[in-house]
Amino acid sequence: MERPQIGISSGIGVQVNYGESPRPTEFEYDLAISFAGEDMPVVKPYAEEIKNRSFNIFFADFQEADLWGTNLYETLDVIYRLKARYCVVFLSNHYATKVWTNHERRSAQARAISENREYILPVRLDDTEIPGIHPTIGYLDYKKIGHSGLVSATLQKLSKIDSPGNVLTSH
Repeated sequence: MERPQIGISSGIGVQVNYGESPRPTEFEYDLAISFAGEDMPVVKPYAEEIKNRSFNIFFADFQEADLWGTNLYETLDVIYRLKARYCVVFLSNHYATKVWTNHERRSAQARAISENREYILPVRLDDTEIPGIHPTIGYLDYKKIGHSGLVSATLQKLSKIDSPGNVLTSH
């Protein structure tokens, strides 16, 4: 998506042209997972279980060879902004303070704003407020639902997908 163009026309004030928003129809990943390294004991078993259910997920530990040598700033932006059907974000006090998690979150938010639909799927590990993740966004509380509840909810969300990489359409 191009950066919004801002212009001033005489007598009208500031006008913003957002241009055409690219809306991917094919996704490389069913889920992209954003988390802080300190939360790995919760996140890795979740990622492994979803992967073992034959869904394509972006979880940095699973793609170390692919990421090796790339410009991570650009690569992660493209993944979190364009290449996933959903982005699961594990929110915690650790998540709030990390440079890379904030970069991933901003990329995911850009996608959510441009498409105006559910994309970010927040999972709260604690009660830390995260900029841009408003209290009006539905989230799952990991302390209440645990690992099996989170996996079950994810599988329900992904059940709209006929097979990994394809969307079921209802008429």
